Amino acid sequence: MVTIQDIANKTGVAISTVSRALGDSQKISLRTKERIRKAARDMGYTPNFAARNLTQTESNTVGVVFQPQSEGNTDNDFAMRILFGINAQLIARRYLLTTATGSNWSEVFNAVKMMVEAGQVRRFILLYTVENDPIAELLRENHARVVVTGEPEIATNILYVDNDNRKASAAATKNLVSSFQLKSPVFVRTLADWRFEDNRELGFREAQEEGDVLSLPLEFTQQKQALQKYFEQHQTVDGIVASDDKLGYLARNQAQAHLPSHPKLPTIAFNCSEYARLGGKNFYSVDVLPRTLGSEAVRLLFNDQQSPLEKTEASSVIVPYRIPKIGE
Repeated sequence: MVTIQDIANKTGVAISTVSRALGDSQKISLRTKERIRKAARDMGYTPNFAARNLTQTESNTVGVVFQPQSEGNTDNDFAMRILFGINAQLIARRYLLTTATGSNWSEVFNAVKMMVEAGQVRRFILLYTVENDPIAELLRENHARVVVTGEPEIATNILYVDNDNRKASAAATKNLVSSFQLKSPVFVRTLADWRFEDNRELGFREAQEEGDVLSLPLEFTQQKQALQKYFEQHQTVDGIVASDDKLGYLARNQAQAHLPSHPKLPTIAFNCSEYARLGGKNFYSVDVLPRTLGSEAVRLLFNDQQSPLEKTEASSVIVPYRIPKIGE
């Protein structure tokens, strides 16, 4: 196994210089860092993470924080694809990924607190955005670097990655309406206070000023009941735009059951999930590129470690989206 002593012998510098260079110390010139790092790569050096963590105030780990998850929840396909993008970037940087989860906000908070205090984790990606978040406050108090996925409630000195959900929803709505000559489409969302749903609703209203909006409760049985009641009372609905694939799939199934004249309403939703594939004919989904969201979150998270020529002052990254072609 190659050691830092071997690298020091190869490059003709002290062991302390090698250690500082590999740790990106400000005391070592960029030219010396690049020379030492090249030698380390050429020699096949692999850092001893455990030893490194004992001598640093920041570990080689990035914490990824989920919003509370109920037991048995299987709707994590989108988050998992973000994680794949995050992990690919972390592996390239020789960093580890650890997650903070829980069935309620208190459990998630305690998991993050343990990461900060016992694990010395100082870099975090939050897979949610909420106003007055105590976890975000905890991380600020501990001088952690944080990137959130999604537009923050208050965009003040917050690093974030997101799609232009308003623009995407407007484009998706116009596409569906014009392709099927729709007269009375409905936008389906939940009552949750999520910024992405708010923006997708705004995009729908921009494209369809007189279109109806149906906000559903969070519990599945109540969603079915609300949809049944809605379609029984709105027999002229001829299309669906939904804030995500699961809602779109559920809404169209309920429409099929309670609108005999529209057995398969044209539907467009978001996330390109399994629900979109199950939707079959005339069910379309906007791809918001979750793996790219994850990759860009890591790039932004480590922007402070870039060389002066590579570093940017950007505080956000807007990832593109893909509107499906109707009929394909």
